[in-house]
Amino acid sequence: MLLLSTAAMAQTEVRFTHSITGGASREALDSIIADFQAANPDIKIKEIVFDDDQYSNQGLITQLKSNEVPDIFFEWAGFPVQRDVAAGYAYDLTEAMAADGWKDSFSPAVWTDGAGTMVDGKPYLVPLSLDLTNTIWYNKKIFAEHNLTPPKSWDEFVALNKTLAEAGETPIVEGNNEFWPLGNWAGHIAAMVVPPDAYIAAFKQEAPFNTPEFEKALNLLVGLHDVGAFNKDMQALGADPAMATFFQEGAVMHPIGSWLVSETANLADEGFEYGQFNTPVIDPGHPLANSVIGTITGLVVHKNAPHPAEAIKFLKFLTSEASQIKWAESGQMSPVQGVSDKAKLDEQTQAMLALMSGASGIVPPPDNKYPVPVAEAFYQAAAFAASGEKSAKDALVWLDETLAAMGKQ
Repeated sequence: MLLLSTAAMAQTEVRFTHSITGGASREALDSIIADFQAANPDIKIKEIVFDDDQYSNQGLITQLKSNEVPDIFFEWAGFPVQRDVAAGYAYDLTEAMAADGWKDSFSPAVWTDGAGTMVDGKPYLVPLSLDLTNTIWYNKKIFAEHNLTPPKSWDEFVALNKTLAEAGETPIVEGNNEFWPLGNWAGHIAAMVVPPDAYIAAFKQEAPFNTPEFEKALNLLVGLHDVGAFNKDMQALGADPAMATFFQEGAVMHPIGSWLVSETANLADEGFEYGQFNTPVIDPGHPLANSVIGTITGLVVHKNAPHPAEAIKFLKFLTSEASQIKWAESGQMSPVQGVSDKAKLDEQTQAMLALMSGASGIVPPPDNKYPVPVAEAFYQAAAFAASGEKSAKDALVWLDETLAAMGKQ
């Protein structure tokens, strides 16, 4: 009994905070954690879990500033990682990545300058998933009932929405009470319309948003509103209820990211058939006409982690080929080399990988690439336009005035 008590007391607890609350991906993660703990009985992984909105709004920052910081936390690549490094929350993984070829086990693309996993050439984010931030999921049965096929152009897309609305369907469901679901999509739409240099300059607060090109982009959302495309409770509905609405056939389409796949078993009835298509081409001559919007998500070791060595040991196990095959088969796109060739991927994950590999470019979500207050103000302006609350012009005037009052971020 004394030996058992001593062993239990010696067990190291690694605190891991994230927002993977359910679905196939949570089952895969729990299985990987169980495997790790079986192989390492002296280490226990304690999960601190929040839902998506709570995590991004309060859960993560509360944890990072607490007296008992997590050893590991989930994060988005890009600006959030830069912010974490500047605030002293992120652990430099240079030495760990150099050991045992860990860094080389990932796709080289995740370590490029634009990937957002590194700051000043040093790795801080352990890539876990390649996320398609927005694709347009659609109900195959309802499309067939109305003799519809995925549109090739924006004009076809508007016409399709008009057809569905006139038939009494809710064409698109958005849960936009946190602004980011529609905001990410609006960011991609704008990136496909506005010249790239002007787009970047506006988000860096080096040029105004109130331009003819940004007005054209927001007017595309106004046009969808005018044909009755959106659910009337869009501004009040949450992201998770919106996804459930799609799976329960309360709407025909749902623009959201790749994580929808892992929720299918939880939310969809057996036999539910769905597909996806990218935001249709708006301007064929634009350099990002056939782009996708996507990012990398992953895990950061806290700079002041109580147990950094054990945390890194777990992360190496989590990103091993065997663990990542489980992860990929749950509906995630793995950044580890060779996994997608060996895993048994579902139809939707295969389609997303094909979409990303065939894209003319990958547009990062605004709140991953640029200062979050700027991105969030843009998201609200997009919501004004899509809900009919303001014209595209008035929304952009409001946006520039809001940013001017906010000051340089």
